[in-house]
Amino acid sequence: MTAQFKYVMLMVKDVPAAVKFFSEGLGLPVKISSPGWGEVDANGTTIAFHGTESDAEVGSSPILSFNVDDIHTVIGNLENLGAKLEGNIREPSFGKVAAMRTPDGHLLSLLQPSAVGAAVH
Repeated sequence: MTAQFKYVMLMVKDVPAAVKFFSEGLGLPVKISSPGWGEVDANGTTIAFHGTESDAEVGSSPILSFNVDDIHTVIGNLENLGAKLEGNIREPSFGKVAAMRTPDGHLLSLLQPSAVGAAVH
């Protein structure tokens, strides 16, 4: 399977306020809203909001998020092409997650969903 583009992610300080801004301001339907994560439907493309307290992350460029079958293989492939792993691979309940910087500095989010509860992020 090739990587599947899932959504554009924005780092925000107040997820419910961001969801409200996009839903009420632009009329985008709310898919999910919680204190740490939100999603709106932009006519077939999901805009996701990830909560953060870091000023450095807020307002940064969008994060391109992909679901992958084998996160370690994809990381290796991307590193061979000049990408750099940001931090460690994390393993929350919904799968394995990694962040990478492209050679141009853009941020990619990779998710290898777990077999249980795979559709969350």
